[in-house]
Amino acid sequence: MLFQQERGKVDEAHDYKWIKAELTWPSFDHLTFSYRNQVFSVLVGVTGPGELNLTKREIDRCLEACAANNLIPCLFLIDDQAMRPNSGGWNLLHLATRQPIIPEEVTSDTQEEMSDWELRNFCIQVVRNHIEEKGNAVESFCDVVGIDPQVWFQDKEGNRSWVIVRHYAQITGNEKSSWIGFEQSNSQLVPFDGYLAAVSIASSAPALRGKDGELIPLSQRFAGNAPRYRGDGFYVRFDGLQRIFVS
Repeated sequence: MLFQQERGKVDEAHDYKWIKAELTWPSFDHLTFSYRNQVFSVLVGVTGPGELNLTKREIDRCLEACAANNLIPCLFLIDDQAMRPNSGGWNLLHLATRQPIIPEEVTSDTQEEMSDWELRNFCIQVVRNHIEEKGNAVESFCDVVGIDPQVWFQDKEGNRSWVIVRHYAQITGNEKSSWIGFEQSNSQLVPFDGYLAAVSIASSAPALRGKDGELIPLSQRFAGNAPRYRGDGFYVRFDGLQRIFVS
């Protein structure tokens, strides 16, 4: 990938990782990666004799999502003649100001909690892995907060189904009841079975401190109040798909 030309020049302990590296639709960006305590949302733009190929609507949608989820909105420009990055290094510009963004200079060791979008994206990956491990095929997924359902899949018999994916700070066992009847919100869902995937994650950091500075023991990490910091490893609590509608 084009970003990786800089990897040999950054501290290995603080190297970046991809959060989303595949094109999906609907979506507010093309690529997303994290570096230290920040998450970078990237639109890839092609420049040439004419205007930038991105529309104002695409740019505004990305800026709004980034503002809502504490992401850094970036533009990665490619020259349409050479089909190469416009500049060396990270080749990232701030989507709003068009000033260069150098991840090493805008990140720190300060802990940042995961946003609603990050939690949604993480949980969708958990569910996708579960579906595929069962021998089923994921047809599509969407991590945009506010758009449901999150996943469509086809089982081994060829039946298509949809899945609502939600992160719960604490799973009580009653999550399913609030989603019964959801198919009535969209007639296109009615021909297919529907499921709920209730997922909870908790930090696996050896020493986790809450906002008050107090240590949170492992036994209390799923109690609902423990923070989920970017870059931490996580324990996952997920008991599989729960059927909420039979077509």
